[in-house]
Amino acid sequence: MLRALLCAAAFALPVSAFAFTASDLNRLCMKTDVASRAACAAYVEGAADGVFNTIDAIGGTTGPRVGQYFCLPPDARSAQLTDAVRKYIAENPNVAGYNASTAVSLGLGRAFPCKSGS
Repeated sequence: MLRALLCAAAFALPVSAFAFTASDLNRLCMKTDVASRAACAAYVEGAADGVFNTIDAIGGTTGPRVGQYFCLPPDARSAQLTDAVRKYIAENPNVAGYNASTAVSLGLGRAFPCKSGS
């Protein structure tokens, strides 16, 4: 029985993860309870790490170093990243249906662009 539940969960997770949109992320980040705020920050930070490392690993095509779409300052705080992403989503309503990680990448790219020589 437990094995069947684990298999069902494994098939359900990829579907739900794929469906997490920029609008869903923004709704999560608007909540004020501690768990939601932590989940929002964790998603933004995790997506930022994933996007940066993936693009860097496959040899992307932009940025001062190949693969960089955004350049976070070393002292960047979680709240700054979350605020930048939420601002981008608010100012660009057309991204509401995009995958949430795409919105994170675009928002951070707008707020923390790479400069030549970075």
